[in-house]
Amino acid sequence: MYTGKKLGEAIKSAIELKGVRKADVARAFGIKPPSVTSWIQTGRVDKTHIDKLVSYFADVVQPEHFGIGSFETNEILFNGYKVPLLSWIDATKQLDKNALTESNIIWVPTLRKPGNHAFALEIKGDSMEPEFTAGDRIIVDPEHSVKDGCFVIVRENDNEAMFKQYISEGSYHYLKPLNNRYPIIKMSDNFYICGVVIEKFKIYV
Repeated sequence: MYTGKKLGEAIKSAIELKGVRKADVARAFGIKPPSVTSWIQTGRVDKTHIDKLVSYFADVVQPEHFGIGSFETNEILFNGYKVPLLSWIDATKQLDKNALTESNIIWVPTLRKPGNHAFALEIKGDSMEPEFTAGDRIIVDPEHSVKDGCFVIVRENDNEAMFKQYISEGSYHYLKPLNNRYPIIKMSDNFYICGVVIEKFKIYV
Protein backbone atom coordinates (compact mmCIF):
# COMPACT_ATOMS: atom_id res chain seq x y z
CA MET A 1 0.00 0.00 0.00
CA TYR A 2 1.15 3.53 -0.73
CA THR A 3 2.37 5.72 2.11
CA GLY A 4 3.06 9.40 2.63
CA LYS A 5 2.39 11.90 -0.12
CA LYS A 6 1.44 9.23 -2.66
CA LEU A 7 -1.31 7.83 -0.44
CA GLY A 8 -2.54 11.33 0.35
CA GLU A 9 -2.84 12.11 -3.36
CA ALA A 10 -4.66 8.81 -3.94
CA ILE A 11 -7.19 9.63 -1.21
CA LYS A 12 -7.71 13.14 -2.56
CA SER A 13 -8.37 11.91 -6.10
CA ALA A 14 -10.71 9.16 -4.84
CA ILE A 15 -12.76 11.78 -2.99
CA GLU A 16 -12.97 13.88 -6.16
CA LEU A 17 -13.98 10.89 -8.27
CA LYS A 18 -16.68 9.89 -5.80
CA GLY A 19 -18.00 13.44 -5.76
CA VAL A 20 -18.21 13.71 -1.98
CA ARG A 21 -16.97 16.24 0.55
CA LYS A 22 -14.38 15.64 3.23
CA ALA A 23 -17.20 16.01 5.74
CA ASP A 24 -19.06 13.15 4.02
CA VAL A 25 -16.00 10.94 4.24
CA ALA A 26 -15.48 11.84 7.89
CA ARG A 27 -19.10 10.99 8.69
CA ALA A 28 -18.79 7.60 6.97
CA PHE A 29 -15.67 6.77 8.99
CA GLY A 30 -16.91 8.19 12.28
CA ILE A 31 -14.09 10.75 12.49
CA LYS A 32 -13.80 14.55 12.34
CA PRO A 33 -13.25 16.38 8.99
CA PRO A 34 -9.77 17.63 9.99
CA SER A 35 -8.67 13.98 10.17
CA VAL A 36 -9.54 13.52 6.50
CA THR A 37 -7.54 16.64 5.67
CA SER A 38 -4.65 15.12 7.61
CA TRP A 39 -4.93 11.92 5.58
CA ILE A 40 -4.51 13.93 2.39
CA GLN A 41 -1.66 16.10 3.67
CA THR A 42 0.37 13.42 5.45
CA GLY A 43 -0.77 10.13 3.90
CA ARG A 44 -1.03 8.66 7.40
CA VAL A 45 -4.16 6.56 7.92
CA ASP A 46 -4.85 4.44 11.00
CA LYS A 47 -4.68 0.78 10.00
CA THR A 48 -8.18 0.25 11.41
CA HIS A 49 -9.51 2.39 8.54
CA ILE A 50 -7.65 0.73 5.66
CA ASP A 51 -10.24 -1.91 4.82
CA LYS A 52 -13.07 0.60 4.94
CA LEU A 53 -11.06 3.07 2.87
CA VAL A 54 -10.92 0.52 0.06
CA SER A 55 -14.56 -0.53 0.35
CA TYR A 56 -15.91 3.04 0.70
CA PHE A 57 -14.33 4.09 -2.59
CA ALA A 58 -14.88 0.74 -4.33
CA ASP A 59 -17.51 2.27 -6.63
CA VAL A 60 -14.96 4.64 -8.20
CA VAL A 61 -11.48 3.10 -7.80
CA GLN A 62 -9.88 -0.31 -7.48
CA PRO A 63 -7.64 -1.31 -4.53
CA GLU A 64 -4.63 -0.73 -6.78
CA HIS A 65 -5.46 2.98 -6.64
CA PHE A 66 -4.17 2.94 -3.06
CA GLY A 67 -1.21 0.73 -3.92
CA ILE A 68 -2.88 -2.48 -2.78
CA GLY A 69 -2.28 -5.52 -4.97
CA SER A 70 -5.01 -7.43 -6.79
CA PHE A 71 -7.15 -9.51 -4.49
CA GLU A 72 -9.75 -12.24 -4.53
CA THR A 73 -12.96 -11.56 -2.63
CA ASN A 74 -12.44 -14.81 -0.74
CA GLU A 75 -9.10 -13.60 0.60
CA ILE A 76 -9.77 -10.09 1.86
CA LEU A 77 -12.80 -9.44 4.03
CA PHE A 78 -13.28 -5.79 4.95
CA ASN A 79 -13.85 -5.33 8.70
CA GLY A 80 -14.13 -9.11 8.95
CA TYR A 81 -17.77 -8.99 7.80
CA LYS A 82 -18.86 -11.17 4.90
CA VAL A 83 -21.91 -12.71 3.27
CA PRO A 84 -22.22 -15.54 0.72
CA LEU A 85 -22.79 -14.77 -2.94
CA LEU A 86 -25.96 -16.62 -3.97
CA SER A 87 -27.60 -17.37 -7.29
CA TRP A 88 -30.85 -15.62 -8.12
CA ILE A 89 -32.63 -18.93 -7.64
CA ASP A 90 -31.15 -19.49 -4.17
CA ALA A 91 -32.07 -15.90 -3.24
CA THR A 92 -35.64 -17.05 -2.71
CA LYS A 93 -34.51 -19.29 0.16
CA GLN A 94 -33.56 -18.12 3.63
CA LEU A 95 -30.09 -19.48 4.29
CA ASP A 96 -27.93 -19.25 7.40
CA LYS A 97 -24.48 -18.08 6.27
CA ASN A 98 -22.93 -19.85 9.25
CA ALA A 99 -24.04 -23.16 7.75
CA LEU A 100 -22.19 -22.52 4.48
CA THR A 101 -18.79 -24.12 4.82
CA GLU A 102 -18.15 -25.41 1.31
CA SER A 103 -14.81 -24.33 -0.08
CA ASN A 104 -16.39 -23.12 -3.32
CA ILE A 105 -18.57 -20.50 -1.62
CA ILE A 106 -17.70 -16.95 -2.72
CA TRP A 107 -17.79 -14.48 0.15
CA VAL A 108 -18.49 -10.77 -0.39
CA PRO A 109 -17.29 -8.09 2.08
CA THR A 110 -19.79 -5.79 3.81
CA LEU A 111 -19.30 -2.45 5.55
CA ARG A 112 -21.62 -3.30 8.42
CA LYS A 113 -22.18 -6.43 10.44
CA PRO A 114 -24.77 -8.41 8.45
CA GLY A 115 -27.71 -10.39 9.78
CA ASN A 116 -27.49 -14.19 9.98
CA HIS A 117 -29.49 -14.58 6.77
CA ALA A 118 -27.93 -11.75 4.74
CA PHE A 119 -26.49 -12.62 1.33
CA ALA A 120 -25.06 -11.06 -1.82
CA LEU A 121 -26.26 -11.16 -5.42
CA GLU A 122 -24.55 -10.17 -8.64
CA ILE A 123 -26.60 -7.82 -10.80
CA LYS A 124 -27.79 -9.11 -14.16
CA GLY A 125 -29.28 -7.02 -16.95
CA ASP A 126 -29.90 -3.28 -17.14
CA SER A 127 -33.33 -2.78 -15.56
CA MET A 128 -31.84 -0.95 -12.54
CA GLU A 129 -29.39 1.28 -14.38
CA PRO A 130 -27.86 3.77 -13.91
CA GLU A 131 -27.55 3.17 -10.14
CA PHE A 132 -26.94 -0.57 -10.49
CA THR A 133 -25.14 -2.11 -13.46
CA ALA A 134 -24.39 -5.67 -14.51
CA GLY A 135 -21.59 -7.11 -12.39
CA ASP A 136 -22.29 -4.98 -9.30
CA ARG A 137 -22.74 -7.00 -6.14
CA ILE A 138 -25.52 -6.03 -3.77
CA ILE A 139 -25.95 -7.00 -0.12
CA VAL A 140 -29.44 -8.20 0.81
CA ASP A 141 -30.93 -8.52 4.30
CA PRO A 142 -34.13 -10.61 4.50
CA GLU A 143 -34.79 -9.34 8.03
CA HIS A 144 -34.63 -5.62 7.22
CA SER A 145 -37.91 -3.70 7.32
CA VAL A 146 -39.45 -2.82 3.95
CA LYS A 147 -40.21 0.87 3.40
CA ASP A 148 -41.39 2.98 0.49
CA GLY A 149 -38.51 3.75 -1.87
CA CYS A 150 -36.19 0.99 -0.72
CA PHE A 151 -34.66 -1.54 -3.10
CA VAL A 152 -35.89 -5.10 -2.77
CA ILE A 153 -35.35 -8.62 -4.04
CA VAL A 154 -38.75 -10.08 -4.83
CA ARG A 155 -40.24 -13.11 -6.55
CA GLU A 156 -43.61 -13.85 -8.06
CA ASN A 157 -44.92 -17.31 -7.20
CA ASP A 158 -42.03 -19.75 -7.72
CA ASN A 159 -40.24 -17.70 -10.38
CA GLU A 160 -36.63 -16.56 -10.15
CA ALA A 161 -36.09 -13.54 -7.93
CA MET A 162 -35.88 -10.05 -9.42
CA PHE A 163 -34.50 -6.71 -8.27
CA LYS A 164 -36.68 -3.58 -8.16
CA GLN A 165 -37.50 -0.46 -6.16
CA TYR A 166 -40.47 -0.86 -3.83
CA ILE A 167 -43.14 1.85 -4.10
CA SER A 168 -46.04 2.05 -1.67
CA GLU A 169 -49.05 4.26 -2.37
CA GLY A 170 -51.79 3.66 0.16
CA SER A 171 -53.12 0.13 -0.29
CA TYR A 172 -51.30 -0.27 -3.61
CA HIS A 173 -47.73 -1.50 -3.96
CA TYR A 174 -45.50 -1.42 -7.03
CA LEU A 175 -42.12 -2.65 -8.24
CA LYS A 176 -40.30 0.05 -10.14
CA PRO A 177 -37.24 -0.45 -12.37
CA LEU A 178 -34.86 2.54 -12.37
CA ASN A 179 -34.40 2.17 -16.13
CA ASN A 180 -37.52 3.75 -17.66
CA ARG A 181 -37.32 1.35 -20.61
CA TYR A 182 -38.94 -1.24 -18.36
CA PRO A 183 -42.53 -1.18 -17.05
CA ILE A 184 -43.65 -0.67 -13.46
CA ILE A 185 -45.18 -3.83 -11.98
CA LYS A 186 -48.22 -3.74 -9.72
CA MET A 187 -47.81 -6.17 -6.85
CA SER A 188 -50.39 -8.76 -5.88
CA ASP A 189 -50.59 -11.51 -3.27
CA ASN A 190 -48.45 -13.64 -5.59
CA PHE A 191 -45.38 -11.51 -4.82
CA TYR A 192 -43.03 -12.23 -1.95
CA ILE A 193 -40.22 -9.87 -0.84
CA CYS A 194 -37.08 -11.94 -0.17
CA GLY A 195 -35.06 -9.09 1.30
CA VAL A 196 -34.02 -5.44 1.25
CA VAL A 197 -30.85 -4.25 -0.47
CA ILE A 198 -28.70 -2.48 2.13
CA GLU A 199 -25.35 -2.06 0.36
CA LYS A 200 -23.65 -2.20 -3.01
CA PHE A 201 -20.16 -3.54 -3.64
CA LYS A 202 -18.71 -2.59 -7.03
CA ILE A 203 -16.57 -5.21 -8.76
CA TYR A 204 -14.12 -4.16 -11.47
CA VAL A 205 -12.09 -7.33 -12.04
